[in-house]
Amino acid sequence: MKKLIIANWKLKPSTLKDAQGLAASISVKAKNTVVLCPPTIYLSQIDYPNLGAQDCFWQEKGAFTGQTSALQLKDLGVKYCIIGHSERRAVGDSDGMINFKIRALLENKIIPVLCVGFGTTVEQDDLEVVDVLRGQLAAGLKDIDASKVIVAYEPVWAIGTGKNASCEHAEKVAIFIRNKYKIPKVLYGGSVNVGNAAEFLRQPNIGGLLVGGASLNAKEFNSIINM
Repeated sequence: MKKLIIANWKLKPSTLKDAQGLAASISVKAKNTVVLCPPTIYLSQIDYPNLGAQDCFWQEKGAFTGQTSALQLKDLGVKYCIIGHSERRAVGDSDGMINFKIRALLENKIIPVLCVGFGTTVEQDDLEVVDVLRGQLAAGLKDIDASKVIVAYEPVWAIGTGKNASCEHAEKVAIFIRNKYKIPKVLYGGSVNVGNAAEFLRQPNIGGLLVGGASLNAKEFNSIINM
C-alpha cells in the first residue's frame, strides 16, 4: 500500500525559479503518494500533481491582512493543508484556532494535515507524550469527522535538530492516535532523512512522513519517496 509523503518547504526556496526547478526535479511517478507544500506565494506557479499549503485562515473573506483562506487555496488547486505545525503554534496558533482552520478546510474539500507534538520533550516517556497529544487532538478535532483528517506526529524537539524519535516510539504513538480517534493515516515528522525514512515507513501504523529539510534536496527526497 502506498504511503503519503509530504514535503514542507517552509520559507524556502528564496526565488520562484528555484522553487519551480526543485518541483520539476521531484518524481511524479514515485512509489508513494507525494505532496509538495511550497511557500504560499509560489502555489499558483508550481506544476505538480499534489499540492499542499503550509497553513490557512478560517475566514473566507474580510479585513484579515496577510491571511490566505481555504477558499482561495481551493481555487489554486490545493489538495492538502498543514495545520497546527509547531512553528505556527509557537507564534500563537491555539487549539481553538486550529479547530476553526480544519473546519474551513473540510468545507472546501481540502484534506487537513493536523500536526501534534508541540510541548513534548525528549525526556518524556510514551505515556507522558500521549497526555500532551490527547489534549491537542481532543481540542483540534472537536465536532469534526476525524476520518477526514490526517494527523502528523512531530515531536517539537526533533524538528530541525537532527535528532529523530525512535521508530518504536513513533509507532506506539501512531497506534494510540489511530485507535483513539479513528484517524485513517498518521504520519511521522521530525528530522526525517534518507538514512532513517525507510525504517519509519516499514512501521505498519505509520502511514507516511512529513519531511522538512530533506525535501529541499531533490536527490535525497526522490530516494525517500521511492522507498
